[in-house]
Amino acid sequence: MNTLGVVMAFRGWPDARRVATYSAEYLVETLDAVKVGEVDSTIFYDFAVQRPIVNIERGLLKDYRPPVNELYRATSSGMELLIFIGVEPHMNWSAYSQSIFKMFEGEKVGRVCLLGGLIDRVPHTVEPLVSGLATTPDLVEELRSHGVEPTDYLGPSSIHSLILDECRRMGLPAMSVWGHSPEYVMDVDAATAHQLLCKVSSLMNIDVDLTRLRREGDELRRRLDDLMVRNEDFSQLVSKLELEYKSLRRKPNYIA
Repeated sequence: MNTLGVVMAFRGWPDARRVATYSAEYLVETLDAVKVGEVDSTIFYDFAVQRPIVNIERGLLKDYRPPVNELYRATSSGMELLIFIGVEPHMNWSAYSQSIFKMFEGEKVGRVCLLGGLIDRVPHTVEPLVSGLATTPDLVEELRSHGVEPTDYLGPSSIHSLILDECRRMGLPAMSVWGHSPEYVMDVDAATAHQLLCKVSSLMNIDVDLTRLRREGDELRRRLDDLMVRNEDFSQLVSKLELEYKSLRRKPNYIA
């Protein structure tokens, strides 16, 4: 039985600027992953908070789509990879987590990596910051050796923490790796997504062509550089963030 790698990403709080889910979707598309499973969303969401999406054309209901949680399978250089893309649930977190793990029953999982995105006071003119945490000291050191900064944190958590705790209890090596997006980026942050996948592909031994994602990130930086030329206030903000970044370069302390 081949050893599987598992990558997960969740829309919602742990997905600032879509850094996490955009990265996971890139893996699905680039590796030609095939959908192999889905978690029933009925009991995990408050539809008054996150309403299902409908498509109506000329008075005819064409589609009704609640939050989706889908599992994909891909092969990368002979390695089997499972990619789970979901929506952080509003309730019943434990049952949601168990529903995910149930889809892995009978598989030989080697390690799990959860992707995250957060907003930070970092400029786009420096290499995007990537931070993380893991379930074993050895894995924390491996993160560090790949340029992922270990984090310190005490406070409210995301679904990542519950899944990591379940992995820890099962003795399954797992990590949560987060890309830090500049606070002024209002769209998908492809630059940070690219940096995140550079780290994760190395940590998870995923052979994936990141050329297109790198180009998207370069285009985002070019647009922001152009804005700096045209907008003095924005240029001053970026300069201020550059000074903060170079002088403080603090360890991230608010992810979970």
